[in-house]
Amino acid sequence: MNNSIRAVISILFVIVSFSGFGQSQEISDLLNATRRASAYPDSLAYYGEKLLSYNDSLAKFEGYFAVGYSHYLSGKLNTAGTYYDSALVFAHPAKHASSYSRIKRNRAIVYQRTGNVDQARGIYTEMLNNAKENNIPVEEALMLHQLGILEQSSGNYDQAAANYNSAIALYKENRPAAATNSMINLGTLYGRMDLIPRSNSMLKEAVVSAETYGQTTLSARAFNNISVNFRKVGQLDSSNHYLSLAENIYTSQGNKISLIENYQNKTANFIELNKKDSAYHYLNKALALNEGSGDKYRESRLDFMVARVELAFGNAEKAIEYANLSISKILELQSVDDLNDRYQILADAYEKAGQEKLALQIMRKWKALEDSLEFYKNVKTLEELTQAYDAARNDELIEEAAGLQKMNTGLLAGIGAVVVLSAFLFFQMKKKSKEVRLKSSEIATLQTQVNLLKDQLKPTQDYITLKSKAVIPIEELMYIQSDGPYIELFTEKKERPEIDRNSLKNILASLPHNQFIQVHRSYIVNINFIQSIYATNLVLKDGTELNISRTFKSGIESVLRNTA
Repeated sequence: MNNSIRAVISILFVIVSFSGFGQSQEISDLLNATRRASAYPDSLAYYGEKLLSYNDSLAKFEGYFAVGYSHYLSGKLNTAGTYYDSALVFAHPAKHASSYSRIKRNRAIVYQRTGNVDQARGIYTEMLNNAKENNIPVEEALMLHQLGILEQSSGNYDQAAANYNSAIALYKENRPAAATNSMINLGTLYGRMDLIPRSNSMLKEAVVSAETYGQTTLSARAFNNISVNFRKVGQLDSSNHYLSLAENIYTSQGNKISLIENYQNKTANFIELNKKDSAYHYLNKALALNEGSGDKYRESRLDFMVARVELAFGNAEKAIEYANLSISKILELQSVDDLNDRYQILADAYEKAGQEKLALQIMRKWKALEDSLEFYKNVKTLEELTQAYDAARNDELIEEAAGLQKMNTGLLAGIGAVVVLSAFLFFQMKKKSKEVRLKSSEIATLQTQVNLLKDQLKPTQDYITLKSKAVIPIEELMYIQSDGPYIELFTEKKERPEIDRNSLKNILASLPHNQFIQVHRSYIVNINFIQSIYATNLVLKDGTELNISRTFKSGIESVLRNTA
């Protein structure tokens, strides 16, 4: 009897083991299928849904990521972000380190593309520090590449180029096939800087790399950007040739995002060739593909293209409307390097509409905004910008008062004089008032920048208010812990932490710098609660132990010395 029971148990064990092995093999096959279909949204979504049918953590997070990436390729960015968030729930940061990093990076890209620039920058910076700390050069290169994109959009071209070059060097040493993407971005950046020969050289090197490693999509990207360079130098036939090479690849893959950019570039070429029908044809194709995407960056570029086409062939008022729409979205995205072209188009549209004075005023406002944005980039404190505004406003008020006083004196002196003199003085006062209003308008531009900075550099207070409306007194806040897209704030008088959707970088900016320090990529600590510090950890007064990382060790020691 015992032998029979043992035999039955053995058979069941074999069946269960074989079943588990079969399921693992099926999951492995599906994972390979998603990799092969990575450029084809429909196939990728199909295999991703198959993976989600398994009750397995690996299948779950890879399935959510695959479906999310299919939505990303289809231009549905908000939907993609939702699936990425679900994937991060099932992917363990340590057990699935590589996959977790991939998903988190793609989540940051969606944040970036939908206008949440600070959230994206926080994720990239955190991941870069983690890669350096753990000596993961390929991960470090990835984050340098993404930060290069952010610096480029902010108009910091030199820093962007430095980031791309550092990424390429790390890739070539550790994973040469991955260097292609950074080569394309660096080549594109050189094109933005009007270094056309240097740009084409880098882009052609990228094409060779892409062909060597079978990276068809990246070949298309390189072709697309070479076409832009040819347009800049007036060789539009060559530009259209490279765009057609890229379009064939994107169409075969069903890559909507890249097709939109391709159609935008074709639209620009046909504007230059003065071919109205072709320009509208490709513009409408791009607009149709982007409809409902939620991609603010792409929307801003398409609004700009509508303004260009309408300025060239259609309605000046419509060009003004879409140029303003594009400018609003670009300011929201903090993409400084894209503003100049848009303000130029807006001024040209006003001129075409017969409003030359408004055109001149637009360019004067852009110059004032450009100056204040440059100041904004370099400002150290909110007070500096406030003082600059107050000084400008004070000068304007003094000038206004002096002008009006002078005119009043003239009017008093002219009492009893002939009507002609009175009329002359009246019109002079009216003219002066108009000039004062124009100057006030320019001052208002600077005031807008002050308000923007106030939103980002919130003055230190005795308390902080969370998005949940919870209010935490600064002196009671012991430490803050990062938990993915959320942070936990531990206070002296509460057993349970307050939870807020935020990043350590953002919350640190709102805290007193001489009181709160970051000691680890996951922790910020109030130094008033530190009991003792050791080589790799510290102990708070309530006995809580927190890790210290090498990245922040020197900064901790510096702050403590200064405080002492």
